[in-house]
Amino acid sequence: MTRRGVGIGVGGRSGSGWRSDMGFSRGRRSPWLLSDMVADVSLSGIGGTGTGRSTQHGIVGGMNKDAESPSDQPEHSWIVVADSGFLPPRGGGEQEHLGFVRAVYRAGWLALLVVPTDKELDLDAYTKVIGRTPLVPTTRRMSLLRLAHPRYPYVVASRPYPRHLADRIRALAPHATGVVTFSYKSRLIGEKIATGLSLPMVLRQHNREGEYHRSLASGMHGPRKLVMTWEAWRIERDERNFDRSPAVTAVADISADDAAKRRAAGARRVLHVPPFAFDPDLAAGSIAARGRGTESRVLFLGALDVVTNQSALEWFTTQVWPLVLGELPTAVLDVVGSRPSAELRRQVGDVPNTELHADVPDVSPYLERAGVAVNPAVTGSGVNIKLVEYLQSGVPVVSTALATRGLDLRAGVDLEVHDEPVGFAAAVVAMLRDPERAARVASSGRDRVSELLNPSRNLDLMAKAFAARAGAGAASTEN
Repeated sequence: MTRRGVGIGVGGRSGSGWRSDMGFSRGRRSPWLLSDMVADVSLSGIGGTGTGRSTQHGIVGGMNKDAESPSDQPEHSWIVVADSGFLPPRGGGEQEHLGFVRAVYRAGWLALLVVPTDKELDLDAYTKVIGRTPLVPTTRRMSLLRLAHPRYPYVVASRPYPRHLADRIRALAPHATGVVTFSYKSRLIGEKIATGLSLPMVLRQHNREGEYHRSLASGMHGPRKLVMTWEAWRIERDERNFDRSPAVTAVADISADDAAKRRAAGARRVLHVPPFAFDPDLAAGSIAARGRGTESRVLFLGALDVVTNQSALEWFTTQVWPLVLGELPTAVLDVVGSRPSAELRRQVGDVPNTELHADVPDVSPYLERAGVAVNPAVTGSGVNIKLVEYLQSGVPVVSTALATRGLDLRAGVDLEVHDEPVGFAAAVVAMLRDPERAARVASSGRDRVSELLNPSRNLDLMAKAFAARAGAGAASTEN
């Protein structure tokens, strides 16, 4: 299976409305759009032409099999509301979106997909994942004037609900049994769809958004820091209120720690459902011998326009890497990631024995040649999806404890865990000097993550979240 995209963000999300993280290429018209198109898609606030071409706010796709016969329907048929475009996946949140949608589609439970976006979607990429399932893009409103929205924080206000959307979805997916809103950011869209269709809604949380945005603010300076701190406060207040809303049947947290905190804050019903970013196809390959060449290569993957990844890279290159080079002067650090700024390029260029590989189409070659991967997260919340990618690829990992939060991994068995620069550097050097032990750790780590993140088991947990229909069909007065 070809790996597309680049590195994974920290804390389960690689970005927010504060940057455009939806770099789609314009694809060919998808074959399934040439027939069975919904002709009447022109609605106030939605638009569309029925031609099969993706627009920012059109409805595309064939009529779902839901319309055929109620007796043919699966027990579960979910409308999934993404929080942004996720193909190609260039960050942890996008990998998690992809993994969930892929699992739901393969189970036959995907009724319809809603994607808020400010760019044209690559229909071919989505067709490969969801087949003929209806895809409904809605318009992202990216103006910074939405920072001043009187009721909602920017991350919510920038994803408005299009008028009459629930009516159109009723026609496209008449036998849907529930709504999965994939992160708090799309909560207005998900809530109004669920309310309009009298369906239960499960809120899938990548992290605690307010806490995550506070971590972003901690890495900023000047006016940007003030604005981000204010936004984090607004998010925390609104997120806490929404968790208690009768419109939310359950919250499915990606992290057990986040789930516990949410329960303590008074959320209505909270479950821990581990990440879906695990790819069984990728984990099926063999673990090759690593670090046997003339160079010892260390790998850092990360969306490089994300503050949490920038902080991690800065800590590693300034505190740890000099210690590694003191023991292994020929070691090379590969920094592989998307959208690095000119300043970050300059900073990485000043680090000895370091190579920057920006916006590469396929990360597989870097994973395959790495003697060890590093995961030095020092800020963030949720589950570190980058760690999942490392482990499922069969790469031995050295990580900070923060970056392992939410995954029941065994330090010293599945990976090495160190928070101090000296210990972290020593573990990296040990992995490079002993490829046999590194291979044993990599094998254990891959087996462990395969056990913990089984997509079928996680889907069953999501289905159980719908079992408690508290709040199903509850009316909302928000506009």
